[in-house]
Amino acid sequence: MRKSLQKKLTGSMLVAVAAALVIVSVCLLFGMARYAEQQFETEVSQVLTTDLLSEMNENATGAADSAAAETEKIISAYAGQLRIGSGRSYSIWDAATGDRLAGDENAVMTDNIVTAMGGGVGDAMPLLPTKMDVAVPITGESALILDIQDDGSSMRALMARLAVLLLAGLVLSLLAAAGISWGLAKSFSDCAAHTAQELRERNNQALVPHGDWEAMAAALYAPEKKKRKGKDRTALNILLPFLQEGYVLFQADGKVLEINLMAEQLLGAEMKAGKTLCFEDIFHDVPMPTAEQSLIRGKLRQNHATMDVTFATLEPGLFAAIVTPSDRREQ
Repeated sequence: MRKSLQKKLTGSMLVAVAAALVIVSVCLLFGMARYAEQQFETEVSQVLTTDLLSEMNENATGAADSAAAETEKIISAYAGQLRIGSGRSYSIWDAATGDRLAGDENAVMTDNIVTAMGGGVGDAMPLLPTKMDVAVPITGESALILDIQDDGSSMRALMARLAVLLLAGLVLSLLAAAGISWGLAKSFSDCAAHTAQELRERNNQALVPHGDWEAMAAALYAPEKKKRKGKDRTALNILLPFLQEGYVLFQADGKVLEINLMAEQLLGAEMKAGKTLCFEDIFHDVPMPTAEQSLIRGKLRQNHATMDVTFATLEPGLFAAIVTPSDRREQ
């Protein structure tokens, strides 16, 4: 029971710690995603200022291809600040036809580019960004779309480092929680076991009969050839139902006067109201003790069990039998 309680308490604490770490990990991942998004937007907005966009608008003259080439020259001048080539790329699109005119050949149409084609700034970000982009309309003589895209490589590298740290923290936290929870569980289980023991002792004390124990022991285990009366018999009657051994009291004629529950269970006999129970009904093929035999010990095989039996003479014409399972005596 104690080990089971320790395992349950330890398991509960480990589950609680693991759940807390999972919640913290998810919050950190979302936090890092928001940070990467804000960092990307900040770096792009610091380059694509109002003045730079005005310059691009002024240079977007002539055909769409030539306007895209002029825009590309300006972007190339700011490639370092935009970190073009370090996980980022740009593409220039024809706002009228949706054709890519310059920049990254692998660039694809995004929702932000579609938004910019409608005249707005496309800066919507996914919930957990792996690829991010900002699309800005260029409203010169030729209408163009400038799209700056981040492939998410820096974000993935940051997530990988964070995952390693979280995994290490999870293992260390679980080990620490296992040690602490096992100690706490042991303290709780010891306290619970001690309390249960106290309750059992109180219950046992409540069941112990009050009487002259010396007289009871003398009556059962050290019989003398004298007549027992008064408090000796009263103490014996009080003790009778609580004996852990079988006890039978019978007369010289074989009539059983008293038998406790343990004896009934061991010998397979039962004293019923209105029916006389005799010695031979209880002890099969066992000779009756005589007055000359004050104490007889032996073994008895009956009711599918082997028992140690002691017959004692309490007084002339009155005998007692103590029956104990042989395996209990060995234990």
